[in-house]
Amino acid sequence: MPSPLKTISSADLLERLSSPGGREAFSPLVGVPFVLLDLDECASAASAGLADLGDQLGSLPCPVIGVGGADAALAGATDVLLERLQDARPLIRNIEAQPLAATTLVQLLRHNEQTSVPNGLLAESLAFATLQGSAEFHAHLKERGQSPERSPSPDPAVRLSREGDVLKLFLSRPEQGNALSMEMRDGLSEGLQVLAADPRLTKAIISGVGRFFCTGGALEEFGLAEDPARAHLVRSTRHVGLLIHEQTSRVECHVHGACIGSGIELPAFAHRIVAAEKTFFQLPEINMGLIPGAGGTVSVLRRIGRQRTAYLCLSAKRITAPTALEWGLIDSIT
Repeated sequence: MPSPLKTISSADLLERLSSPGGREAFSPLVGVPFVLLDLDECASAASAGLADLGDQLGSLPCPVIGVGGADAALAGATDVLLERLQDARPLIRNIEAQPLAATTLVQLLRHNEQTSVPNGLLAESLAFATLQGSAEFHAHLKERGQSPERSPSPDPAVRLSREGDVLKLFLSRPEQGNALSMEMRDGLSEGLQVLAADPRLTKAIISGVGRFFCTGGALEEFGLAEDPARAHLVRSTRHVGLLIHEQTSRVECHVHGACIGSGIELPAFAHRIVAAEKTFFQLPEINMGLIPGAGGTVSVLRRIGRQRTAYLCLSAKRITAPTALEWGLIDSIT
């Protein structure tokens, strides 16, 4: 039977933070990978000090999970907001398994909530590169072992066609679940550059061939970058998400099946996402000791907010199309 979850009260948190170096006591570096805050207690507590505590929560070097009290003064300052204490268990399990990635994630989301899309993508790329050198990610690579090599295909990874004033881009590696490889990124970049260069095109529609729209990054390419700094430079030079953002009013994504990792991070930049009824969405990077690296801490954040984005990332749970529509992650279901 799992051990009881223990929350901390606002009074106890304030007292601990009031001491010199108090914030350093809430960090995975000292064995405190998260804060579980009882918001119902906060709502009934005296207001003195709560405003100051709200400011401090945003600078704690670990995720802050608020439970209950959605109307409490501190609710908006937490990284994740949950109604029930037991809902915190899957998040805590992942946070304890990958504390460096979890802390990096919430710090990045706090930053990206306040900055521009280009600056957010820059920060995400730097954070992703940092985690590529972490012990957590290397432990994942060791446990996973070497991914099987895939046979090269003579056909383009992204197929383009033009119908009147509409440009269509098809992810065309169905046998690989349309995993986002370097080849596919290049194909999407080239297609979006065609859109940007031709004002006669009214829009581009991105869709996928086969069972899935996109199952995320190509796993056999994960960990190949011997130099994370160089990998960051490549991402910041040619970023598919930024290209979509720059033409967002002219880009639609029609998704189906699985939209995992980059399979939702990139569409979230588009003006409109249309999903098939059985589509599901997932951001599972925490299980690899990583964070979303295709722009999700910017694009998904702007669609569903910081707290729900953190929940998706820290829980690694799948959500269905109806939930995605309710949250604003997609725009319609067909």
